[in-house]
Amino acid sequence: MLTRPSDFTALQRDGSSCASALMSIRVRRTDMPVARFGIATGKRVGGAVVRNRVRRRIREILRADAPRLRAGWDVLIVARPQSAAVGQASLAEALDRLLVRSGVLQDERP
Repeated sequence: MLTRPSDFTALQRDGSSCASALMSIRVRRTDMPVARFGIATGKRVGGAVVRNRVRRRIREILRADAPRLRAGWDVLIVARPQSAAVGQASLAEALDRLLVRSGVLQDERP
């Protein structure tokens, strides 16, 4: 997980981004042996219960995608308000599409 402010600053300074209607991601290549993630859900997504539910759903998608994740990436996932209103399959499809486009996720399924 991304936790240090310096990690987020480096992502903002050196990262590239792509977006969909449900979320946007910012990625940066690192020398780390694993991929690290941060999840941001602002108050526009909903109340605390809704924001926590969206974060849990995104973490579950990342767990399922773990075997396909490429090492050496920092990724910040920013949920948009529409992400609280869609099903898990739509959320997973949107996140997978963004991760493949950015090169963090291998395109083929095991």
